[in-house]
Amino acid sequence: MAKMGRRKRSRLITLGLMTSGKAPRAQVGERANTEPAVTEVSEPVVAEVGDMALAQASTPVAAAGVPDIKALAERVKARRRENGWTQADVARQGGPSAGSVSQIERCLIEAPVRDMLNKLDVGLGWPPGTAADILRGASSELVGAAL
Repeated sequence: MAKMGRRKRSRLITLGLMTSGKAPRAQVGERANTEPAVTEVSEPVVAEVGDMALAQASTPVAAAGVPDIKALAERVKARRRENGWTQADVARQGGPSAGSVSQIERCLIEAPVRDMLNKLDVGLGWPPGTAADILRGASSELVGAAL
């Protein structure tokens, strides 16, 4: 078998397809020992970004502890189609961006932030707090109907 060149070996190591055989060096801010750091988190972690707190703690949740994303997606899509709006129309009316509306409708956003839910209420013409109520599992009479 032919000997592998230095560049190719370096590329494979970088891609994670091969190891160098050396112990990994500690990077800035990491521990120097080789034991994995284990931490326990007893409360939800909240990352502060300006005025907005991004975390599961800021997201309304259903009684089972999981937001009902599917119900929100169905009601947003029903409300939008009922009025003949596109996702861009919802964004133009003060809602979240068209891309965010699309992600909500496809259940790709697992924990929408309060700011996004408030914008969704504005863009769809819902009373304040409706999107949050749907996520919690409340407001079962709201099926996208005009309020």
